[in-house]
Amino acid sequence: METFMRDKRRLLPDDRNLRWGNYRCRNFTCLSSKNPKRGYTQCTGCFEMEKEIGKWVTNSTLLADFKIDDVLRIGVGTGTFAARMRVKNVTVVTTALNLGAPFSEMIALRGLIPMYISLNQRLPFFDNTMDMIHTAGLMDGWIDLLLMDFMLYDWDRVLRPGGLLWIDRFFCNKKDLDDYMYMFLQFRYKKHKWAISPKSKDEVYLSALLEKPHRAI
Repeated sequence: METFMRDKRRLLPDDRNLRWGNYRCRNFTCLSSKNPKRGYTQCTGCFEMEKEIGKWVTNSTLLADFKIDDVLRIGVGTGTFAARMRVKNVTVVTTALNLGAPFSEMIALRGLIPMYISLNQRLPFFDNTMDMIHTAGLMDGWIDLLLMDFMLYDWDRVLRPGGLLWIDRFFCNKKDLDDYMYMFLQFRYKKHKWAISPKSKDEVYLSALLEKPHRAI
């Protein structure tokens, strides 16, 4: 965590480097969740880097929060996970959607590799090449099961045997949990970590660390 905090390139991009012009905000103060006129509603705290410092490195009271060190001991918003992996000398390609705010541009300003693709596109990677896939903040309980099935099969395609799928705080309605659990478990991945925590009265979080099995051809 100390290394990450000292690396200001990864933490606090300079407003003078901003080049976007298609969004309401033209500086990071405007993008703050405290600004009611920021122009976006998804991932409202993602541009507040002081809140990102503890992500995936500090202990949490939420059972569905995993630490990076815990995950790597067993074995990809605005790029904080990718930035932490970069500190650990891991190359990460980050995908994001610009839902009313310059998420991809922010990732690039942090010295990382953004890739702008939609949910219904295949990942531009060869089969069995990725060591880990980390999903957080996008694929949640609003997603159609057919589209989710397409995405999971594509992730299974690019993930190498023995590679890890990290599902990070996926949330859905309690009544839909069994359907989504089936979607994640249909590939018979080995469970390393599996946690369900309450999000609200009617919603729950699901976090899991799953390992792709070696399959006979």
